[in-house]
Amino acid sequence: MMFDETVQAVIDEVDALRNQVDDHWQIPADEAALLAQLVRVGRCESICEIGTSYGFSTLHLAAATRPIGGHVHTFDISERKTAAARGYVTRAGLADAVTFHTGKSQELLPTLDIDRPFDFVFIDAWKEESLAYLEAVTPRLADHAVLITDNTDTHRDELSGFIRHLRSMPGAAGCNVSVGNGFELTVWQRP
Repeated sequence: MMFDETVQAVIDEVDALRNQVDDHWQIPADEAALLAQLVRVGRCESICEIGTSYGFSTLHLAAATRPIGGHVHTFDISERKTAAARGYVTRAGLADAVTFHTGKSQELLPTLDIDRPFDFVFIDAWKEESLAYLEAVTPRLADHAVLITDNTDTHRDELSGFIRHLRSMPGAAGCNVSVGNGFELTVWQRP
């Protein structure tokens, strides 16, 4: 088991939403597990998640970073989904490891007061706004950061220009990972 029983039970409950609601928009379980492992391997402590939905990936990220004192800032435009995700995170015992923000991340990020720059960013929201998300989060990045852009296999055409931009950024090295929805794994070093 990847997480303790309490956390895993809530993760399984949120995962079951795939068959219960038509707006779950959560990543597949194998992708979520891989993201958690990337957080663990990188010992990432300050995480930005753009696109909370019902909190499936949030639970994985928080459970992976909490043992080292890490924290997740997660953003979603839906008050209803933010409230639901907050409930799941609280039931999993991870409330102290997550701060929820409701609204457009590209508007909220510049005003956010954070203790540590972000060393891990997960972008999984409106594809056409990916560049705006990146521009808003870049000034808040640690000198060395991991950026994950979801849906590179399922939304290849929509994200192709954004992925080209990511790969051309000074200090960035990226590759596609065909797990789950597919995601771009970018390791960025401040030039």
